[in-house]
Order: sequence, then C-alpha cells, then structure tokens
Amino acid sequence: MLKRLKGLFQKPQALPTADEERSLTLDRDIQTLRLELSERDQQITNLKQELERQRTSENTRISAAVQTQIEQLLTDTAAPVTQLLTQTHLLEVEGKPIQAKDVLAVAKRLIRTLEDNGLTLNCSVGETVPFDPNYHDALSTSASLTPGTTVAVKFAGISYQGKVIRKAGVAPCQDA
Repeated sequence: MLKRLKGLFQKPQALPTADEERSLTLDRDIQTLRLELSERDQQITNLKQELERQRTSENTRISAAVQTQIEQLLTDTAAPVTQLLTQTHLLEVEGKPIQAKDVLAVAKRLIRTLEDNGLTLNCSVGETVPFDPNYHDALSTSASLTPGTTVAVKFAGISYQGKVIRKAGVAPCQDA
C-alpha cells in the first residue's frame, strides 16, 4: 500500500521526447561506429604486420635462391678456374712452359660453362656484319659508322637473358 501511495504522490516519469530519443540513438550509433573503427584499425595493423612478415619471408626466399644459383655457377666454373691458376703457377713460379692450346682448352671449357648458365656470345671474332649501334661499339673514334655499314667483329659481344651486357667491338671493313 505504501508503494501505491508513493506512486500517487510522485511526479509521473516523463516520456522521452523525440529529440532525446534521437540523441540517444545517435549516441548509440556513435559508440557502435567507434567500436567498428577500432576493430578496423586493429585489423589494418594486423594486415600490415602480416604483409611485412610475407615480404621478409619472400626476400629471404629470393636471397636463398640467388645464393643457390651463384653457388652452382661457381661450382661449375671451379674446375676450369683452378686449372688456369695451376697453369699460371707452372709458367710464372716454376718456369715450366705451357702449351697455348692447353690454356685455350681450359678457357673454352670455362666459356662453355658460362654459356650453360645463360651467357650468350653475340657475333664471332672475324665475322662481318652490318653495323647496329645497339649491339656494336666502334673500336676507333675516328671511324664514323652508320647503321647498316659492313663492319668486322674484333671482340665478341656478350648478352645475358636477352640483355646486352657487352657490345661487340667492331671496325670498318678494309674493302668498304
């Protein structure tokens, strides 16, 4: 009964107005958006960390692959290099004569090994070809060569995987 009397004498609770309801709804929406934004920020941070881990892992993998290729190349060239060093020692230190054909055989073996690993020789020494400034360098600055002029190759050109790394050294042909 006491509750009933209190209820009669108390001010009735006012119902929230439309503006108050809208304000409460907006406050609730703001709080929800703050939580979503916080979750997205955390997700972005996590994704950035994962991306950095992947980059590091990929760089490590690439470095290992390159190291393996270099090691294979050096392994393939080790025998001819040691033979050249031995020939140099025999000639320079021990004074023993070395046959030029023996040195050339080792050099050819070394070149073959490099070719097996992607090196390409462009033009042969003594070959006559039309001058192409993309693949040839004039050995003499006094010779003015125009594209298409017949030239003699004095030094072979070298490329690797389609990229010219050393242009062939050429000179104008004597009969031109």
